[in-house]
Amino acid sequence: MDTLYIANKNYSSWSLRPWVLMKVLNIPFKEKLVPLVEGGCWDEDRQFSPNGRVPCLRVDGPVSWASVAMTEGLAAHCPAVWGRDSVGGGGGG
Repeated sequence: MDTLYIANKNYSSWSLRPWVLMKVLNIPFKEKLVPLVEGGCWDEDRQFSPNGRVPCLRVDGPVSWASVAMTEGLAAHCPAVWGRDSVGGGGGG
């Protein structure tokens, strides 16, 4: 199962983005809250995130830490992530 490491949803809109996407699309995941600490815990956070930051998503080993990379990775297994291709379709004139 995917693991999403996030900071407090009230203070980290970056963390909220992949969380909302996965919740809305009912993509199963484990949520790990990483407290925002003054001065940071960079060494501890690098145990789960190569850049020591959140959000990050661990999917079967590899870790993504950019929202777009997370979205692309999820789209590979869940086509609903990007929705239907609207280029050139949809009728109208």
